[in-house]
Amino acid sequence: MRIRVYLPPLADPSAVDERGFVELADGSTLGDLLGRLRVPLKRLAASFCVVNYEKAGVRRTLKDGDVVSFFSLLPGG
Repeated sequence: MRIRVYLPPLADPSAVDERGFVELADGSTLGDLLGRLRVPLKRLAASFCVVNYEKAGVRRTLKDGDVVSFFSLLPGG
């Protein structure tokens, strides 16, 4: 299955193709994807992750065509 990924900081960019997709086996979870991207501190990274624009945990099973993105906290005032 193909998952569209908007990479977080510190992820391995070689894990995605030129269009931003990652190939995973059917039944893969968000945790599996984070491992494939070599994201450090997977559980912490998952707290800043959304699947199809909804909050998701590392055990979330992904489906073909899902969109995974990350948000970050911006300092400022």
